Amino acid sequence: MKITLRQLQIFEAVVHTGSVTAAADLVAISQPAASQALRELEALLGRPLFRRHGKRLQITPQARHLLPQARSVLSQIEQIESMGSSDELSGSLQLASSVSVGNYLLPKQMAEFKEKHPNIRFNLEIGNTQNVIQQLLTGKAEVGFIEGYCQHAELLVDIWLQDEMTVFGSAQLDGPEELSWDDLAEANWVMRESGSGTRNILEQAIGPNLPQLKISLSLGHMEAVKQAVIHKMGLGCLSKLALKQELDSGLIRTFKTPLELSRKLLIVTPKSSTLTQNAQKFVEQCKQIEISALIN
Repeated sequence: MKITLRQLQIFEAVVHTGSVTAAADLVAISQPAASQALRELEALLGRPLFRRHGKRLQITPQARHLLPQARSVLSQIEQIESMGSSDELSGSLQLASSVSVGNYLLPKQMAEFKEKHPNIRFNLEIGNTQNVIQQLLTGKAEVGFIEGYCQHAELLVDIWLQDEMTVFGSAQLDGPEELSWDDLAEANWVMRESGSGTRNILEQAIGPNLPQLKISLSLGHMEAVKQAVIHKMGLGCLSKLALKQELDSGLIRTFKTPLELSRKLLIVTPKSSTLTQNAQKFVEQCKQIEISALIN
């Protein structure tokens, strides 16, 4: 018995969905047939490919080396099948991104890429920086886009863009345009959750100057942070990319501070895998953009 394309399709789909049932729906076969294909592949390779983690299936460390090879084979087959089309790229592209990049940079990039390559299907998972790293380590994403800092033995990090963060408050607040260290210490703050790149950058910028901020709210969503600040629940600190609409609408005001709040946006990929052609081309396009054109 030899490895079949169907077995590789099911394997890749289970990695993406976390379950055999969802993978079967994605590949458009029955659940028993999907289970059988997965069992046959495990038998051929002589090792389990997944372990159960709660209600989801998680790829084993040994099987992670198979994933980029499977994706490469499937991508090549899809490209052969689309040779009659003027579009040389087809198939899926699995991405993971932190919130700022995923909401304010990648949608435009994906739209432009799909306009040139209409047979591409994007899957984008958005979470905080730690979530993105986990998506890459478990093989669920080929490319990750994060902000701030990443050092992991199994990941390659490529500096992408320079982003600027700023401290902001409700437009209804009176007071000076510039805030001192004392002002920052006395203020209430609305923060992103622990583990987010945005919060990490602010905490690093504060450093030893302010042992502890007065955090009134810690929120998992950037839009929630903005709404809380607009309603005068405290100061916030987010990327200028995320604040353009609220600034243009006169809902918030920004402040000058002694904080150094610039940060690098990073493109992160697993060391153990070679990018598919789809991923390579998308990364190449992303590297051509300039962030200044997006915030001015």
